[in-house]
Amino acid sequence: MMNKTEYHTRIKKVQTFIGDHHMDGFLVTDPVNINYLSGFTGDEGLLLITDQTAYLISDARFQVELMTQTITDYRITSDYFQTACQLFEEDHLVAVGFEASISYHDYDYLDENSVADIVPTENVIESLRAVKSDAEIQNLKKAAALAKQGYARLLTEILKPGFSEKEVADRFDFEMRRLGADKASFDPIIATGIDNTVKPHSVNSTRKIQIGDLILVDYGYFYQGYTFDVTRVCGMGVQSPEIHRLTAAVQDALLETMQMVAPGLPVSALWQKANDVLQIYHLDQYFTHGIGHGIGRSIHEMPTLSYRSDEPLQAGQVITIEPGVYVPGVGGIRLENDLLVTANGFENLTDFDLGLTEL
Repeated sequence: MMNKTEYHTRIKKVQTFIGDHHMDGFLVTDPVNINYLSGFTGDEGLLLITDQTAYLISDARFQVELMTQTITDYRITSDYFQTACQLFEEDHLVAVGFEASISYHDYDYLDENSVADIVPTENVIESLRAVKSDAEIQNLKKAAALAKQGYARLLTEILKPGFSEKEVADRFDFEMRRLGADKASFDPIIATGIDNTVKPHSVNSTRKIQIGDLILVDYGYFYQGYTFDVTRVCGMGVQSPEIHRLTAAVQDALLETMQMVAPGLPVSALWQKANDVLQIYHLDQYFTHGIGHGIGRSIHEMPTLSYRSDEPLQAGQVITIEPGVYVPGVGGIRLENDLLVTANGFENLTDFDLGLTEL
């Protein structure tokens, strides 16, 4: 949990937003955003921020959390939205923003019962989350340190011929938690052999690791609520010259794209740079996905690194860069690093084992 000052600062930013947009309230419904703003760890509830105060609305199951975790006033109820509408009336709210990701059922209830005008918004809290505080950056660095430790254990103790992808993933998951990770941000991907590594998002199977296999490992784990996201490749034994060529191409694409990262850079330039490098190797046609994404409280969050977007990078954002090529009949290579955008460029949080390790 962050210190109380940090939560107060976050809520103040929302209060500034609602004032700037001629509202006097904002209803937060996404559990990750509620936790980000208030510290509340319960998985159900609402957070109503007004221009004067904030209310956490949840039920009796989370009474202890409401009393001890959150910096806000709170209401215990069995009907969250009814209580929210009552607070609209009690606090004489005129215009309340809400997260447009709510269900139609919940929207319909607000529309029918709110005395205040309700105003849909998108990515308000997510935009705040995109720029990390010093405390958040420290947690992300600690998470990244676990990524390095875990990969070393995977190479030396877990990846063995005869184990299936599922078995390796289970053993790796256990090891990551033993090292101090809270939980996986997605099921670790252990893709082996030609047919599975050419799938950008392979699903772990009962296929057993064989001598000569190419192995792609994609994994992310939370530490104190913040996640890393890393992809590496290795080989169970010596790999072919073509696999080495693909790896060199993807590594060059990653490193050259990383060198561009700095505040003010349009995010579209990242994908274009990686594609240009892969084009030199005549591999750009096998680069079939985006260049990366923001990470933090979620495995995918803002900024969105779309090749169509001219949104500039900002200092304090943490992003992934993950070029990949997937050549049918040969194999797939993806390499992914996590970068902190700094005032003068970037810091690589996952600076380890980027080459093709042959076990």
